[in-house]
Amino acid sequence: MNHNTGNIPFFANSQGSMNPSCGIVGMQILPDVAIKYPQLKDRIQRMNTYEQTHGPFWDGGILSNLTLIDAMPNKVVWEFRIEKRHCNHMGKMHGGCMVTVLDIASSFALLTYTGRSHWKSLGVSTDINANYMRGMNAGQTARFECRVQRCGKNMANLYTEVLDEGGRVCYAGSHTKFSTDPKL
Repeated sequence: MNHNTGNIPFFANSQGSMNPSCGIVGMQILPDVAIKYPQLKDRIQRMNTYEQTHGPFWDGGILSNLTLIDAMPNKVVWEFRIEKRHCNHMGKMHGGCMVTVLDIASSFALLTYTGRSHWKSLGVSTDINANYMRGMNAGQTARFECRVQRCGKNMANLYTEVLDEGGRVCYAGSHTKFSTDPKL
């Protein structure tokens, strides 16, 4: 499933420019996605900078394996490289790891929303529901396809399917967010 489109993943550094991924820890975004949706690049840059400046945080071991490979109205698509450290004792991606990636990845879909309500922040989670249908192993790349189902002034509903390299749905989840944007 590797995106292998000729695009080299880039990291947004703390100065706001794009640098090729060469040992920097953090989420990645493909250049064409960064150009099409600069708000996604900016949010990734802010999260990477915060992790590097104030971290490490618990999810730091996940962020460096996430690459935003596509975005369109109301939808983002991420790839997540599963490593052994992301797996349980049976060699499958740990359920807690999957939900953490789902939380982070699906939240970014809000920045592509085309309806009336436009959030400036990613809000906070009020509910996450996960369905585990088929495990994935270390060495595989999971594709997180995240959609906005509904977004209002205060609440948003997101839905994510996680596919393996063969396009089979392995996990799915719904995610409810509450806006933390100022109400002024």
